[in-house]
Amino acid sequence: GTSGTVPNIYCLTKDEPTCKTCLAAIKTTPIDASALTAPNGTVLALPRSNPNRRRNTSALLRTMHSDGRMRNILIDCGKTFSESALTWFVEYRLRRIDALLLTHGHADAVLGLDDLRQWTIGGAAKSVQDSIPVYLSKECMSVVESVFPYLVDTKKATGGGDVPALDFHVFGDGPEGYKPFNIEELEVIPIEVDHGKVSSGAPFKCLGYRFNNLTYLSDVSSIPPTASDLIQGTTTLIIDALHREPHASHLSIYQSASEAARLLPQDGRAIMVGMSHDTEHEELNCILAEDEGLKAKGVRAQAGFDGMRVDVRGCR
Repeated sequence: GTSGTVPNIYCLTKDEPTCKTCLAAIKTTPIDASALTAPNGTVLALPRSNPNRRRNTSALLRTMHSDGRMRNILIDCGKTFSESALTWFVEYRLRRIDALLLTHGHADAVLGLDDLRQWTIGGAAKSVQDSIPVYLSKECMSVVESVFPYLVDTKKATGGGDVPALDFHVFGDGPEGYKPFNIEELEVIPIEVDHGKVSSGAPFKCLGYRFNNLTYLSDVSSIPPTASDLIQGTTTLIIDALHREPHASHLSIYQSASEAARLLPQDGRAIMVGMSHDTEHEELNCILAEDEGLKAKGVRAQAGFDGMRVDVRGCR
């Protein structure tokens, strides 16, 4: 979802709410409790939200390594991360975060960093893990240092001093752009895209990431040629699609469909994320199904939703 999330307070507090996306977003449906049973037999049954419930955009990439252990790579940790984790980490029986990749320094990508304390505080007896590696650009690190100085320098912590244990890995860009790097056995290719403009009129830069045949672009208003070159060969594209109408810092639904048709091969798959309450979930799927550019290219496109699972085998 958007940085503001869905549902929208304006819509739900009107005397007569009429926004069907927001009204749908507050509905929940029961799920099969038998599917949510911990190894000790405890039932962990949580209600599942309607697909129109849209928290801040984030993703978790799971990839098997040669040692036989699955790695969990989290992308972004925004304002709604804790709520999302309590839903999906529980339902999908996820536990460890092996690395965190940040795309940019906006609130919907970084303001959940403090909530990572639930993974690392409490000592060996009560914590999931000792620390979490965090990979981010120099520009994003500058924001983190400003907003969360105590996460970067724990001597600045106040109170009890219990803060998340984060191991920051800052990567810079050279004359030829960002270089690929590895998180253990997983190659990560940073892709720099435009995400609106700063006050001077220059583009505000945001990072997407490519992992083998998967490219993730959660916040993008335009894709420069250098980024397009890095995306070529992708078979699954997760891409920003805010409104039906153009926006200063995000692609519209139709612009995203056009980019997917341009960048993906026949039988490629596009998943739209970051939508506002402008378009209801099934309406968006209908729009994508009828898009002439996508149909001509043979690209399958659909609306993403919170908790969606996508098979991207080959991202190793």
